[in-house]
Amino acid sequence: MIARKVSFGSITDAGAKVRSTLTTVAATIKKRGGNVGERIKEALDLFARNSKADPFEVLFSPCNSP
Repeated sequence: MIARKVSFGSITDAGAKVRSTLTTVAATIKKRGGNVGERIKEALDLFARNSKADPFEVLFSPCNSP
């Protein structure tokens, strides 16, 4: 059980799918030069204001280059 917590292992298939999806989203945001925490927070804030909103643009819009 402790090994699963340390290695981010999943007990259920649903948990594994969620982890896989979040890892993919985070990697994509990073590759586009974005701040993962900020982008996810913005998407969750948007969804909290409007549960029918599509968070895709918030998560995956191009990031400004410095």
